[in-house]
Amino acid sequence: MICGDSFSADPSAYVKTLRESLTNYAVINCAVSGTGIRQHELYLNNRIGTHNPDIFIYQFYVGNDLFDITHPHNSKDISLLRRFYWWLSDRMLSLGFLNFKLAVMRYNFFDDSGGSYKPRVHEEFSVEKYSKREKLNYVADPYLLENTLFLKGQRKTDYETFEYKFDEIIKSLKDSTRKYLIIIPHQSQLSELYFNRHNKLGVLSSIPYYQYETEKIPLYQKLESYCKQNHITIIDPVKEFRHAETLEQIYFSNDPHLKENGQYVVAKLLIDEINKQ
Repeated sequence: MICGDSFSADPSAYVKTLRESLTNYAVINCAVSGTGIRQHELYLNNRIGTHNPDIFIYQFYVGNDLFDITHPHNSKDISLLRRFYWWLSDRMLSLGFLNFKLAVMRYNFFDDSGGSYKPRVHEEFSVEKYSKREKLNYVADPYLLENTLFLKGQRKTDYETFEYKFDEIIKSLKDSTRKYLIIIPHQSQLSELYFNRHNKLGVLSSIPYYQYETEKIPLYQKLESYCKQNHITIIDPVKEFRHAETLEQIYFSNDPHLKENGQYVVAKLLIDEINKQ
């Protein structure tokens, strides 16, 4: 069973390769675009109870998984309507559940992969053509990435919330279930090129985090410690991503998601780990 956001829910994502390669397993994809740990806690216990998985894979995305726990609804740089929506969605779990139920419909209008706005078809990086959702997040919180990676300000509290809610999910799993957490890095962690591109999009940072090995980054340190305590295998593809990027671009130029070759790297890492046991 796989749970995550659009990185896992995409029909061409790494889950497709898992299905093709792990033929001894029924691969159940519970990922839903636009969701995070708050929504996952709402519906996963029921899914786990129904399917009783032998393997559980949770996909965590650095770019917004903490941001989506508490949105910066006090920001004066975003519309009043957006601020109100974020404020309400952060407080009403029923609204979060409704968002999950209506995710497909909602993403026809708001997600960059739906409607008439399709940044993935533009191969050359462009501030104007880049993901609208990503730029909105940066307007609301220019230090989003630094605060997430180094657990500063609200993101430190959000991380604590993530652990608490993830605890509730893994309690539903049987003791023998093999658990994996794969961390999808933000593209600006890979290189100075991506780091500078996101600066142009509105990101601010006092730290050149693309130069950091992940074991020096507080978010990764916390996740590593948590996974060790809970017998979860953590998969960090940053080194493999950085190497793959030197051969061929693995992220879309105007979208924060992985191209097919990037998804293959994720799939291979997971398959190798699963086949070890």
